[in-house]
Amino acid sequence: MLLYQDHESVVYSLAFSPDGSALASGAKNGTVFVRDSVGERYRLKPDPNNLPIYSVAYTPDGTGVLIGGASGWRGQRFDGHIWNDFGPSNTTPVTALALLNDHLLAVGVGDRVAKSAGKFELWDMVTGEKRPAQFFEPNGVRGLAVCPGKRLVAWTTGHRKVCVWDSMKARPIDFPQPKECPAIALSPDGKLMAAAVDYSVRVYGIEKRQQRVELKGHKGQVSAVAFSPDGETIATGSWDETVKLWDAATGRERTTFRWPIGRVTCLAYAPDGLRLAAGGDLGKIVVWDME
Repeated sequence: MLLYQDHESVVYSLAFSPDGSALASGAKNGTVFVRDSVGERYRLKPDPNNLPIYSVAYTPDGTGVLIGGASGWRGQRFDGHIWNDFGPSNTTPVTALALLNDHLLAVGVGDRVAKSAGKFELWDMVTGEKRPAQFFEPNGVRGLAVCPGKRLVAWTTGHRKVCVWDSMKARPIDFPQPKECPAIALSPDGKLMAAAVDYSVRVYGIEKRQQRVELKGHKGQVSAVAFSPDGETIATGSWDETVKLWDAATGRERTTFRWPIGRVTCLAYAPDGLRLAAGGDLGKIVVWDME
């Protein structure tokens, strides 16, 4: 188990590089760091106004990191010596971003807490232009997830709703919820969607639009959810300062972890599924082996 105190404020986002050798993180105070396989830490260009970084994502080739937050989104790429800006950027405040493939960027616009008008957008990273496909959300987009293999995008809104969109179709599928959802995840095969709802997580079969199981056991709001790369396990993080692992098919709880990182705010699996990282509101990040 490795414990890092890289940030001085809440860690909002984590992302492993495609080869699993590095971990990027973004925090409330606008800082962005990357740690490589030998533990070396690189500080990327922070937010110019020290505003929150809500989302980080690696490019498919692993050379760049896309950074999204209250000041908009941008890219940073390592040239072997330093990190430099690359590609298009935008100054519209965003809550979440993720790459659907090597050139399409899914972006959520809105507010992470307050109900504020927003939308889901799709950007072409090659041309730097916004694609025609965009969906307005009166209460904004809170969180976002993608399944590149199935061309799926899912997002949560401030209006107690989760949307799942096949990017080859005209409209998304709506999944109404009893309360607002701060976090969402899609299974690697695109068959399941998991949405954090209050103290639990609801797991749906996307094709039939039916709830499969509900993951109950946390004693605080669930604020992070992630599928393992093989799709068999769901990891959940909560304000009760625990991370739980669940059987994705049955909903059975497998184990519970508690690390000194405070309220858990984000989770990320390494691509090989052998490590899991969690960030918390104390500015700390823990990475542990799953074997």
